[in-house]
Amino acid sequence: MNNSYHIILVFLILFISCEEKSPVPEDKFIQIYANLVSAPDSVSVDSLMFSEYKQKVFSDFGYSEKEYEQTVKFYNQTPEKWDEFFKKVIKYIETSNDSSKSAL
Repeated sequence: MNNSYHIILVFLILFISCEEKSPVPEDKFIQIYANLVSAPDSVSVDSLMFSEYKQKVFSDFGYSEKEYEQTVKFYNQTPEKWDEFFKKVIKYIETSNDSSKSAL
């Protein structure tokens, strides 16, 4: 009985430690996503400028485009996560807009 308890405990620890995590933490993913969707009009029209803008955003937050894409795939594995994520993005953008308006 004692050995089976230890074996179960080891498997439980392995299972928990192997749980897949998002490469980019949610708070940073929200900020990166918000920056990308709210790119200035002059940037979003020109695909080359937008590509450069994306690279700058990724660099500013310390993540690569590959990590960003892996995070998108992570969220796609559980589509329900997107609902909550988008709510947080909207709240982040609204909060950012309120802050920039009060700074004027």
